[in-house]
Amino acid sequence: MLRLGYDTDMRLLWISSVLLLAACNLQADKGGIYNPDEEFAKLEGPDVATFQESLERNAFEALSAGEAGRAAGLYQQLADKDPNEARYWLGLAESMRRDRAYAESVPVYDKVIEMHPGHLDAYEGKALALMADGKTQEAGKIFERIVQRDPKRWRTLNALGILFAIKNMPTESVRYLQEAVKYYPDNPSVINNLGLVYASQRQYDSAVQLLQEAAGKADPGQVEQIELNLALVYGIMGNMAQAERIAERHLPAGSLENNMGFYAHLANDQELAKSYLNMALSGSPIYYERAWKNLEIIAREEKTAGPSEPGKRIKIQ
Repeated sequence: MLRLGYDTDMRLLWISSVLLLAACNLQADKGGIYNPDEEFAKLEGPDVATFQESLERNAFEALSAGEAGRAAGLYQQLADKDPNEARYWLGLAESMRRDRAYAESVPVYDKVIEMHPGHLDAYEGKALALMADGKTQEAGKIFERIVQRDPKRWRTLNALGILFAIKNMPTESVRYLQEAVKYYPDNPSVINNLGLVYASQRQYDSAVQLLQEAAGKADPGQVEQIELNLALVYGIMGNMAQAERIAERHLPAGSLENNMGFYAHLANDQELAKSYLNMALSGSPIYYERAWKNLEIIAREEKTAGPSEPGKRIKIQ
């Protein structure tokens, strides 16, 4: 399943520099006695500004490489050294959110907002954190205010599309996701999400086309999750052969058999299928937890009632 992959443009200007430390020979004064204060004054310590630039560059590169935990540690160091610099706190908040510390990142975003009340990046990051933490109503209100000020922010448009899909408002969902694609046409996450919304409305041909397009534009780290979403859609369609061909690229034998059995349940239960498409769309751990509960329900029913019959309904958590 695909998590929202939502990158922020930190707009950082990097300056190439070399950290220098010059040393002088200790010399005695005229009286033959060393004066420590005078001697240490001759020593050039590390250039503090240059050190922070290097540390900030390392933090930015770690976040870009997906090392969110490491990036958070580096941004924390920067924020401790210069607590009045908002971009350090924003980098820390973004790193925490991407490291799935959703609730913990919110007060850090609030700190940035307190320093710069009109900071849209901070508001957007906060809303994404709230949304991932399951607080969709609060997140939705923030997203709506953001899009009123800047209707071209693709992350906000994408998030609103997901929220409307979860609320079973597909027309609105598609409209916002199509807007996001218009402003960021090569973003595989947005295209994937649009495909999942079409699948939830049983527009399977459009869904397959979009998911294939998303997989073609994705980087290696995204391809697996997008293709598993594609296999999920083929399974819901009842095309088990194609679902298996795609899923077996990424799953070991045991997991593949489990998935194929589950696809069969989805094909016979559109309510359950739609629920799982929404879970794939949200990418939130909250929904993953519900997914596992549903799997447990299926396992229990199989033990008591045998194989599922066409059209059999399974109660969704």
